[in-house]
Amino acid sequence: MAVDTTIVSAPGKVLLTGGYLVLDQRYKGLVVATDSRFYVAIRQRSKQDSPFPTITVRSPQFTDGRWTYLVKSREDGSGIELTSIDHDTENRYVECTLSHTLEVVAGLVPNWKTKMSAGMDIVIVGSNDFYSQREQLRSRGLPLTSASLSSLPPFCSTLCSIRDVHKTGLGSSAAMITSLVGGILSHFGAIQLPAASISMTGNSNKISEVERYALSLAHNCAQLCHCLAQGKIGSGFDVSAAVFGNHSYRRFSPTVLDPLMEHKNASPSSRLRDLVDTIDPKRSHSWDNEVSQFHLPPNFTLMLADIDAGSSTYKLVSEVLRWRRTHTDEADALWTKLDLENARIEQCMRDLSRIAEHQKAGYESVLSMCAEVKASLWSNLDVNDDLVDVKNIFSTVYETFQNVRKYLREMSVKAGVPIEPPEQTRLLDACLDVPGVVMAGVPGAGGYDAIFCLVISETARHEVRQLWSTWTEMAVGPLLTQHSSTGLVRIDRPGDIPGLEKAMCTFE
Repeated sequence: MAVDTTIVSAPGKVLLTGGYLVLDQRYKGLVVATDSRFYVAIRQRSKQDSPFPTITVRSPQFTDGRWTYLVKSREDGSGIELTSIDHDTENRYVECTLSHTLEVVAGLVPNWKTKMSAGMDIVIVGSNDFYSQREQLRSRGLPLTSASLSSLPPFCSTLCSIRDVHKTGLGSSAAMITSLVGGILSHFGAIQLPAASISMTGNSNKISEVERYALSLAHNCAQLCHCLAQGKIGSGFDVSAAVFGNHSYRRFSPTVLDPLMEHKNASPSSRLRDLVDTIDPKRSHSWDNEVSQFHLPPNFTLMLADIDAGSSTYKLVSEVLRWRRTHTDEADALWTKLDLENARIEQCMRDLSRIAEHQKAGYESVLSMCAEVKASLWSNLDVNDDLVDVKNIFSTVYETFQNVRKYLREMSVKAGVPIEPPEQTRLLDACLDVPGVVMAGVPGAGGYDAIFCLVISETARHEVRQLWSTWTEMAVGPLLTQHSSTGLVRIDRPGDIPGLEKAMCTFE
């Protein structure tokens, strides 16, 4: 890999609790980062092939994954203009991110033109689990199993255009945008991200103030780019996970970005000034999002499955919000109950992590007992007097999340949308009959797309996968993804990432 190549990576996400509620700043959600990640590599060109610097973006996993842009700096010094020269293969997410992140660079880095003089080549790849691999497996004559998925090469082709790809709900657009933002800001020297080797330890104390600023700037910029690309200001939890990894999340006020979303008639110089003043955390104190670091307790393992029966998250959210507007008191009462249960789960998880640290033997004793029976029976386990409280916390996690599911199903009925449809309920209940399964639910906005399980033993993990492989009511496809504590990082040793150096050969 060339020495002038910048590589940055951001993870996918799973929203364990807080579905729908994270749209409202009064409530929080518990979001977990995944070890499925996007990687962006940026290389400075050695010579200029056109009158203006050119940026070529390649995404080799798609049949149409190539986009080229001309970069022009405005004569009055008010930033840049980005012009696509591939009119047949528009990519709004890439173009919007490039345009606005380069504008931020132009406002923060005085000598940015020197680095841009000949242009850049960019390669973007995402872990296989971001996309359904059903077609890839069919083309190879392989069954839909974990073993088959493990046999696929890293960053393998989706065998389709980017428009036709089937996503698995891990937050691919947020992870892609965040890694691209982080890559551009890093490449031009606007920020210094933490190295993967440090961040993967999960010890935030090792992150310097310079790196904390880098994460904040990248977060703010990525939130704007994601909102502009989608045409609306969402909750932002997926971008937040892509930057900060696992955490308890409270959203930012939409008013922070409202002016930039409506900036169409402003002059270029005014737009650039307002952009930088809003995005740069050294200048703006309006960002009021809350990020509280969180880790799953030891031996808790996240499992995910892709269900071959799609839902429109946009339609689900729209219908729920419509119900909330027309039945405000009823909705607020239900959301308050949900919020209390969500908060109880978070507290129990934190308590278990603390117990595992300070009472390791007791924690492991109760854990091994819980792994032998299904969670609905944990409250009846006979344990030593000094471990009753530990057992009760394990049991409370299960019982509380069952209440969360109950309230989500109630909201399904009231709003007339399939948040946890009956088919999913039957599958989730079957998962919970497996000993050692703590929680089973629909992530995020729910629907038919996906399910998740939290398990506490390798045996439980194996039995859940067996259940999925024999389930006939719906086509349940396992994902290899697990949870990870690592957020947005720079990659100094690409050879440590299987398949990454080969994927980056598409620079050529």
